[in-house]
Amino acid sequence: MLKKTGSASVTAEWALLKPIITTGASELRNQNQEFQMNRIVLSLFIILLGCQQNTSQVEKQSPSTQDYSDWHERALFLAGLPTSRAFQERPDIAKILKLPHYQDHVRQMNAFWTSVDRKRVAPMTAWWRAELSPRMDGIKTDTALYPLSGGDLLNFKLIYPDAKRYVMIAMEKPGRMPDPSSMTDPQLQEGLYSVRKMLGNIALTGYFFSRWMNWYMNPEKYGFFGTLPTVSVFLVRLGHRIETVDQTCVNEEGKLVTESVNPCYLPGYRIGFMDGNTGEEKELFYHSTRIDNALFSDSTARGRYIHSLGNVAVMMKAAVYLFHRSAHQEGARYLLEHSEVIVQDDSGIPYRSFKPDQWDITLYGTYRYPLPGMGVYPQQDLIRAYSQGSEHLPFAYGYGPKTAAKASGLMVAFSK
Repeated sequence: MLKKTGSASVTAEWALLKPIITTGASELRNQNQEFQMNRIVLSLFIILLGCQQNTSQVEKQSPSTQDYSDWHERALFLAGLPTSRAFQERPDIAKILKLPHYQDHVRQMNAFWTSVDRKRVAPMTAWWRAELSPRMDGIKTDTALYPLSGGDLLNFKLIYPDAKRYVMIAMEKPGRMPDPSSMTDPQLQEGLYSVRKMLGNIALTGYFFSRWMNWYMNPEKYGFFGTLPTVSVFLVRLGHRIETVDQTCVNEEGKLVTESVNPCYLPGYRIGFMDGNTGEEKELFYHSTRIDNALFSDSTARGRYIHSLGNVAVMMKAAVYLFHRSAHQEGARYLLEHSEVIVQDDSGIPYRSFKPDQWDITLYGTYRYPLPGMGVYPQQDLIRAYSQGSEHLPFAYGYGPKTAAKASGLMVAFSK
């Protein structure tokens, strides 16, 4: 279920520990021994408190002595975070870490994340705890689906922090995240620059410009390209640990495989990671494909894979009004029939498609018009619904001029 799971409280652990320590203390013979026992008690209590802290905070403070996967090390490097001591002490890596342009990259990435944490992570987390988390008890699915995601793992993970499986679908290339030492210095500089441009895009607007993705995310000349670097940076900056990365295909039977097959439908990757907040092992899948009706048809290999996901929790953001168009109605119908909850802006599934007897809808923020130039008209029924009142939205969920005007809106729909 997409419901948060907390660890045992410090109070409960202390209740179990106290009788053992108290019994031991009663057997001590002098004040000095008692003093030593008190010091032991205090130390154990501090250890218990420390065990409750988010591992990401520890990871960000200093180099770790533990073994990380190569993928995690590369993601930390790209994110401008301290890697493990073993990685830093590699002669080829040590040389790169001293380069002025990499040190500047670290400064810019830290400044970027300070802005993202203040404008997006903190308010979205608080909103999720107050608005979404209390309503997730009835959700049975563990799978979250994000059509037209690009590399936006940030918003996806914040909207559904407790999913066990994340599935992202977009046209952008899966990409590569090579070892930094395998790249020439010009390649490295261009690759780091492309990563900063894409992540700075999120810091500025909360979504990816399609034009910027074509310029900075897709070209292979940058070395780091596609969605994999961006997604990986978001994972480690949010405090999660990358364990494995596998290239994936969907074969002709519609089954996901981690081997090269021909034809390869939905080329992409699987990231196995440990959630830094819960310690759970989770999976993230990215699939590169055009989104059309055939993607949701069980008569195609791609569609059979989508059907195998079962019921899902859906997120859509800056979805270019794709499911407003008649050529994509089968996709909209599939999502409505297989979603337990849908979180979206007005560019997702049209408001008129949500039947009142089938969906419980809460509106946040505001809505007056669609993004100009997209060939769609204002949803008059959605305008009327907003005129009857909406809840406060403490973060921007819009796009284009809506983000600049802080006039974005969000809709949360739970299936009845």
